[in-house]
Amino acid sequence: MAFCVYLLGCSNNPAGEYVLFDFESPSELDQLYWNCHTMYSLADKYVVHGSKSLQLDLYPVHYPGFSPKLTKNDWSSYKALSFDIYNPQKDNITIAVRIDDRKYPEYKARYNNKFVLKEGMNHLHIPFNSLITSGTVQKLDLKSISNFQIFMVDPKRKIVIYIDYIRLTS
Repeated sequence: MAFCVYLLGCSNNPAGEYVLFDFESPSELDQLYWNCHTMYSLADKYVVHGSKSLQLDLYPVHYPGFSPKLTKNDWSSYKALSFDIYNPQKDNITIAVRIDDRKYPEYKARYNNKFVLKEGMNHLHIPFNSLITSGTVQKLDLKSISNFQIFMVDPKRKIVIYIDYIRLTS
């Protein structure tokens, strides 16, 4: 019993938090769906947690972005999704976040939202009570999250952003 308590005390994650992606090793890049016109690399700058972040180079195409392979699909024990994005551009940019609770839902049957990123560090927090579908206005089934994406819609030029510390929080 004392051994279990010791392990819990040594965790790098605060109680009530589950880290989905932290980008600390190249093996995490294998957990991403690779898309044409989006380049992923680990970076030593704009780090919020640990020693690395994920640099995304988003090229001018329809929907460049980040799409990870989820290994945890039951988010029902948590209250929010939080992550950090650094925008090095001098101007604000808009990203979209998509979350699905089933495979291949149409637009109106999934969560879709846009967020404006100011220059510098942006801490995004999406409470799960706000996860409703776009058209049918139903809550997502947090026990069966199948897809999570961060992307841009039709950027006119190459955009670079840094993502770090994607986590579920209580």
